[in-house]
Amino acid sequence: MGATLTNMVPIQELTPGQVGAIRNTAINYAVGTASKELGLAQERLVVRDIRPNEDLQMLLSDDATGTVNNWHFDATSGTGWVGVSGPSAGSGGESMSDQKYVALFGARDLRLTAFEASSAADVSAGGLASNPCMPVVSLIRITVGGAYKVIWDTRCMQGYTDSLVAFSPSPVLIPQNTSYHIEYYFDEATDITVFMQLIGVVVEPRGLTISP
Repeated sequence: MGATLTNMVPIQELTPGQVGAIRNTAINYAVGTASKELGLAQERLVVRDIRPNEDLQMLLSDDATGTVNNWHFDATSGTGWVGVSGPSAGSGGESMSDQKYVALFGARDLRLTAFEASSAADVSAGGLASNPCMPVVSLIRITVGGAYKVIWDTRCMQGYTDSLVAFSPSPVLIPQNTSYHIEYYFDEATDITVFMQLIGVVVEPRGLTISP
């Protein structure tokens, strides 16, 4: 089959070898592109984990000030597509930093390991605001260079309560100095914290952020 596969596959439907292959494909793609465009040998590049705020400009908490690197997003904007990255939430004005390449290849829903109720009253009130087990994000859309690159359906992982993780066979690459935008599709108009982590890596020159 010659079609491009951009869909998500739950981790339970993949072998460990297939998961490793997806990750390695994403890393090799990002490293190869960065090496060619920056004119650097691969040995001079670093592959590291993503910082949601400092690398993706994800503004993930409505009570956050300054730089907050977490994977929490307070859903208060109603239903439909909501921008979760940018200089201000939903602005769509993102541009990847110079000498930085990000490859995204999956998502991990962390809500089953978190509980946001801040008081006994929140617990007794019930409903979405105190029930992180209720899924409210059904789709993730990533735009790069003005074009939609993927629309991931996160519902594919909801049938597996032991681990809410899914991967895409084709990574989304955000090259240096390229515009991009990340959106979640909310099914419910509610004040609830969403714990959705994007799985991927950052490739950049050694010493730009870390010097391992």
